[in-house]
Formats: sequence, structure tokens, C-alpha cells
Amino acid sequence: MNKKLINNVLFLALLLIPALALHSQTTRVNPSFVLRYFRNTDDRRIIQAEVSYTSDKETHPLTGAEISLLNGSDRRALIAKAMTDDKGVARFEMSSDLKPDGGNSGTLNFIAEFSGNDTIAQAASEISVRDLKMELTLTEVDSIKNVSVRAFSMEGGNEKPVVGETVKVYVPRMFSMLPIGDLTLDDSGSASIEFPSDLPGDKEGNLVIIAKIEDNSTYGTIEKRETIKWGTPTDYSVPVTHRALWTSIAPKWMIYSLSVLLAGVWGHYLYAIISLIRIRIDAKRRAKEEYRA
Repeated sequence: MNKKLINNVLFLALLLIPALALHSQTTRVNPSFVLRYFRNTDDRRIIQAEVSYTSDKETHPLTGAEISLLNGSDRRALIAKAMTDDKGVARFEMSSDLKPDGGNSGTLNFIAEFSGNDTIAQAASEISVRDLKMELTLTEVDSIKNVSVRAFSMEGGNEKPVVGETVKVYVPRMFSMLPIGDLTLDDSGSASIEFPSDLPGDKEGNLVIIAKIEDNSTYGTIEKRETIKWGTPTDYSVPVTHRALWTSIAPKWMIYSLSVLLAGVWGHYLYAIISLIRIRIDAKRRAKEEYRA
């Protein structure tokens, strides 16, 4: 009875091994697919596809994958293809003659697809955004500087103000963006903020001012930037005679400290060598005295 049971278990195991091997070969990882829409200060429209996958509880970028961008309308026409970089990002720049395909609503629809491979499964992502235009105006009246923003979308060939959205104003600094303030668009699609007058600029006092709608679910990311002499002139260049840790000439205190330390180290070495020589001479002298005695 036991022998028959063991034979049955072995038979079932032999049947399951090919099935498990086939399952391990056909199981593919499902990637994560994110689409983002950008419109920069030159009114260039960019679609960015970010593709990643999870393996061993860690997220990895999907590199070297071909991504196809299609028109999101019923036609599903191919717009372009691009390869993901080492960060798993593929970028598509839209042509200036691309028209909204959502009728009179001004909506742009896109679909990005990855056909899959032996280890990564097929995936796709869709995005729908309304085409928005933003204007940035910088004015100064009686030494008061103002940043004004106006945003509108096109519907049926007419401008429609964008109401209630938040526009952030920044000034780029060396390692980050300095926030100046947040604007809320009114019923006319406009808003303004007073700009501070004590920000340091470059040698000529130039500052770059950025107005930005960030990761909006309806409009994506929209940016406008202008350069103007609203900053305090600041010279960031380092004089040739300046001594610091990051210059080619070290500070004097460091040179003096290092010289004293090295002199102490080499002084000990010299003292030890002289002592050894004196010990040897003294040993020879004593040996001669003992020989004469």
C-alpha cells in the first residue's frame, strides 16, 4: 500500500515539473507605465514616458525599450517611436502643427505602448490633456516689480480663460528653485504677484523668472520663463589670489599646519637614524676597548 502511494506521488511530481518549468518561462513581469505632458517656454510640447518594473522588491528603470506613441483618437495613428534611456524615460517632441483631436474642446489624446519582450509583459498608458497657453508679463511701476500671468485654452477657435488653477513662480538658484509665491487664476484667467527687490542676480543683475503649472491633471506641466534685470548685481567669480580649500592654492594656515606636522614626523625619523648610528659607533668603541684590555 505504501509502495503504491509513493509511486503515485512520484508520478504526479514528474507530471508537475514540466508544467512548473513552462509556467516560469511564460510568466513575465508587468511594467509600470507613466505618461507626462510638458509645454515649455518656447511652446514646444513634449510627451515623456517613464517605464519601470519591480524585481526582488526593488523598482528598476526599463532601459533600451522601444516605445510607440499613438494618436489617442479612434484613428490610433502612429506619431513616433523612441527608446528609453538609462533612467527608463522616452521623450517625444510634438510637431507644431499637431492639432487637438477632441473636437472643439481642445483636448490632446495620446497612447504610449510597449510591445513587451521575453521577460517584460506588454503595457500601454493613455493621457488626455487640454491644450493651454500661458503668457508671462513682467512690469515695474514706481520701483514696484510685478509678475503677471495669463492662461487660456482654445475652444472652437476662441480663447477661454483658465480659472482657479495655481501657478507657481520660481527663481532658479544654484542647486534648487527658490519659490517666490503661488498665484490663483481669477475669472479672467489672470493673476499677479509683487516681486522682491533684494534678490542677488548675476554680474549685471539678471534674474530668470519662471511661472509654472506643475503636474496638473487637466493641463499637464506648463512653463514660461523670462530674463530681466531685477536682481542685485553680484560677482561670484573668485580672485586669482584668493586661497580656499577649493582653489589651486591652499590657505596659509593649512600650509603652516601641514609643514609643522611633517617637520615633526621627519624630525622623529632623523632622530631615530642618528640614534642608531650613535649606538653602532658606541658599540664598536666598546668592542675595541675590551679587545685592548
